[in-house]
Amino acid sequence: MLEIKVTIESPELASAINSLAAALSSKPSTTDYTPEAPSQEAVPLTSTAPVPEITREQIMSAGAALIDAGKMTELLGLLNSYSVQAVTHLKQEQLGAFAAELRKLGAQI
Repeated sequence: MLEIKVTIESPELASAINSLAAALSSKPSTTDYTPEAPSQEAVPLTSTAPVPEITREQIMSAGAALIDAGKMTELLGLLNSYSVQAVTHLKQEQLGAFAAELRKLGAQI
């Protein structure tokens, strides 16, 4: 028997996943696939701690590392895509998405 345990640290995400699992388990399948093993009941996910917010300081440090790595053009393009000239002009709600884009460029945050 295969057992997989997942810890979700975001209460909102855990709630959304539980809702999705409940919705999927209550609807009949639209395929003819029948699993060989008996199906398992959905197990509620629990959250352990809030996800820490990304800070401007973390983003600026990651940006500096990208500049040192020769990725100034990419960094400027990313800032331009957010219509800002500097990290200090990003709105608080943009920091997470901006950090995700920095990671795509190779930043360690």
